[in-house]
Amino acid sequence: MEKDNNTNPKGEVKKAPKKKGKIATFFKEAFSELKKVSWPNFSTVLKTTLVVLGVVAVFLVVLLAFDTVLGLAHDNLTKLANPDSAGLFDIIGALIK
Repeated sequence: MEKDNNTNPKGEVKKAPKKKGKIATFFKEAFSELKKVSWPNFSTVLKTTLVVLGVVAVFLVVLLAFDTVLGLAHDNLTKLANPDSAGLFDIIGALIK
């Protein structure tokens, strides 16, 4: 009969030996992997950041335009449904006067 490696001579199950320094090993391996990364230089990071900011600005303008057009359409449709109600421009005009 073959002897099981996980039991001692008394038949008790052996506990697996604890690995010491798991956290230290993790950070050591993580830093060694970070050394292998090819990091971009500053000019590449700056150019990429400016592209991202430009795209965000374009989407800001597009969404603002859609919001304004849809808001005006909503106000005009509301006026058609109920002519006695004041629209946004009527309220702003009254506040300015």
